[in-house]
Amino acid sequence: MMHKLVTSFYGKLSLLLLACFIVIGVVLTILAKQLTQTYQSEVEQKLHLKLAEHIVHDNQLFRDDKIDYDAIKHAFHGMMILGPSFEFYVVNPQGKILTYSADPDRIKRESVSTIPIHDFMKGIQPLPILGDDPRSNHKQKIFSVSPIYEGINLKGYLYIIIGGEIYDDIADLLQKSHIMSLGGWSVLLILAMTLLVALLLFAMLTRPLRKLTLDMEYLRKNGFDNEHLRMSEWRPDSADEIERLGSSFNELVSALNTQYQKVKNTDELRRELISYVSHDLRTPLSSLQGYLETWLLKNPEGESNRELIEVAMNNAQHMSKLIEQLFELAYLDADDVILNIEPISIAELSHDVIRKRLIEAESKSITLDVNPKDSGILLMADYQKLERVLSNLLDNALRHTRSGGHIEIRFSKETDKNWMIQIIDSGIGIPEHEIKDVFLGHFKASNSIKGKGENSGLGLAICKRIVELHKGQLKVESTLGKGTVFKFELTEA
Repeated sequence: MMHKLVTSFYGKLSLLLLACFIVIGVVLTILAKQLTQTYQSEVEQKLHLKLAEHIVHDNQLFRDDKIDYDAIKHAFHGMMILGPSFEFYVVNPQGKILTYSADPDRIKRESVSTIPIHDFMKGIQPLPILGDDPRSNHKQKIFSVSPIYEGINLKGYLYIIIGGEIYDDIADLLQKSHIMSLGGWSVLLILAMTLLVALLLFAMLTRPLRKLTLDMEYLRKNGFDNEHLRMSEWRPDSADEIERLGSSFNELVSALNTQYQKVKNTDELRRELISYVSHDLRTPLSSLQGYLETWLLKNPEGESNRELIEVAMNNAQHMSKLIEQLFELAYLDADDVILNIEPISIAELSHDVIRKRLIEAESKSITLDVNPKDSGILLMADYQKLERVLSNLLDNALRHTRSGGHIEIRFSKETDKNWMIQIIDSGIGIPEHEIKDVFLGHFKASNSIKGKGENSGLGLAICKRIVELHKGQLKVESTLGKGTVFKFELTEA
């Protein structure tokens, strides 16, 4: 059930939508956090833009080319009134840190880059401008900076980090607070509700597709066996393309069903006609054969017209065989054929079939063989119909194998449950372009042996139908001038 849901069109759309929402949610969260931090940094830096300048203006931090530590201490002490979120550093013109107000154990850098300092003082770059944080080897923070002059000589810079370590700790605490957590869950809830609404909309939009899919599955399972198929109702005048598609599908199915019923009725009439004609011809044909046989018995020799009677007799026998095959083929084409499936010793059956044709084979110096000769190999089949298949194929092989040839019935195990039965001859073979037609009724190969008047062309068609009734497929392989192989598979008992 879960696999079907995931692999369905609606399931794929839902998974795609869910993936999009997850990606969008992650991206929005990252962007919101980034934009919030950027905006907050910009505001903080603008508020304290002149902070360092005011401190330098109010305090003389260098005297006689040396740092006035008392003045710096006084300035730092005075700035502590603003709060603990500022850290003060005095750096030389090259960026080397000379003194600072932070905890010495937390200082990681000996110098900071002067590029952001120069960008800040030029006022060209948009805020926020980030500078090196001496407390980290890789972090950058917003800052305020002002040059320190003694007279006209640049002695260094007052470099103030806005948002020191204590400020970071407080910011982290706020991010982990209940309000921040509530805000995050609110965003997730909104995304979940939006996803649910989108899934419901997708379900409504794909409902016609699911209905059309069910109609197609119903048609695939039931086919055109019913005169009145139970198809869904569709609106042909709807603006919805799927509704119109469903309506067109129904019209197509209705037209196909009508044609199918016509073909089915025609096929049934054909089978009935063949059956009736075959049945009705049996009685007069049997009578004709009886009179001809009686005449031949009463006139064993010496009559000048005996040869004509023998020709008539042979033709009557051929017609009788043809009628029997037509009747059999019409019966096998019906849908109500019943098979009596039972375990059969394929080796014993093959020997019985060969034994009935030994005289004919010996007269043509053709050897017949069965391999393997293991009577313990049992296959599931209808005995009479399987005998019919082997007999037809063996007769066909005898007819097309020259004197001195060889015919073999061979069976081998293909899988755990299936056996391959092969009728192999060393006969004249079949032209390659004609192999595809050998199972068609009344088909005869261009090099077929002629002159005996016994081959109706229906034998292979009957074999093919019987094998299909056993859920198999009769196949043929042939090489012109070297021989032919007919093969099919049966299930082991």
